[in-house]
Amino acid sequence: MSKRKNGLAKVSDPPKRADDAAAIVVDSWDEAARSFGAIRMSGDQLRAFASIPGSDDEPWDVMLQTLAMDEAGALKMLAHRTGLEFRPDPKLTESASRFYELVDPDDARAASVACITHEHGAFVIATSRPLQPSVLTMLEDTLDAPITLVLSTRGAVASLINRGYEQRGDLVTEIVEDIPLDQNAIESAAGAIGKTNDLLAQARQTPVIRLVNMILFEALRRGASDVHVHPMEDRLAIRLRIDGMLIDAFSPPQTLAPAISSRLKVMTELDIANRHSPQDGQTTVRIGQKKIDIRLSVIPTIFGERIVLRLLDQSNQELDLDAVGMAKSMQTRLMDCVERPNGILLVTGP
Repeated sequence: MSKRKNGLAKVSDPPKRADDAAAIVVDSWDEAARSFGAIRMSGDQLRAFASIPGSDDEPWDVMLQTLAMDEAGALKMLAHRTGLEFRPDPKLTESASRFYELVDPDDARAASVACITHEHGAFVIATSRPLQPSVLTMLEDTLDAPITLVLSTRGAVASLINRGYEQRGDLVTEIVEDIPLDQNAIESAAGAIGKTNDLLAQARQTPVIRLVNMILFEALRRGASDVHVHPMEDRLAIRLRIDGMLIDAFSPPQTLAPAISSRLKVMTELDIANRHSPQDGQTTVRIGQKKIDIRLSVIPTIFGERIVLRLLDQSNQELDLDAVGMAKSMQTRLMDCVERPNGILLVTGP
């Protein structure tokens, strides 16, 4: 993972290409200030924009207002001085879809970042706020890949964000329309590549598999601990348990419940023909470098099989007390109890 110092931005080095002008590195506020040339700003002045109360997330906007410059003009000057590319009208490509699957839309809008394409192993990211090195670091961690930065206006970036997430929202409909209605065809498709558990390798396989994988991708992206497949009389509810709360995530047609059930049973090596008895199974799947343990429980109901998946990310690290949100006063009382030579400590739920 690349490191950044405070400054304009340090872009990870993607595979070398002769036409790649985005590998310019600006390592200090003084260098960033010199990038503006005729504006004649000092490094101390530029550094101050990042520490103005209430403007932590938007130092670039504060600077534009202070200098009374139009956005496009400032971005063009910055691009010319740093070697970063300025794209006034960036075009979204299909290869960018992975970005919109992994990055939360609220985060993308708040930071004004959008992916244009994914090429040569790197994500090409457009931003209208270049003074956000921490955001770029976050994107690298989320995407688990290097990024190449280009500059664009906020209107163009907002348009990219809208188109990117609209395409992702259309994916469920597109997959559902491709699924065969014949039950034999559904079960055949559900088990077509049951021998491999690499979800990325399966991404462009049969519609049933793509639908199940997309549900798992979304659950993991949003940090869900459980996935509930709940068939009802008139609809099928796919719910995610996030931070203890069960929320509706997808609502495919109720007729797809047998297809989803069959695919999940194939993954966990259960009997797909048995739809009248409870079953439990487990499997381990891979998503890139991550390994995810899945525990599956199936219970027959009057409207079909109700399924619960428990997702256990093997790459998750242990959290300290600060990370779980425990108040300092409670931490002090807890550690006081733990350090006593005898006694009993009860941890109870509501």
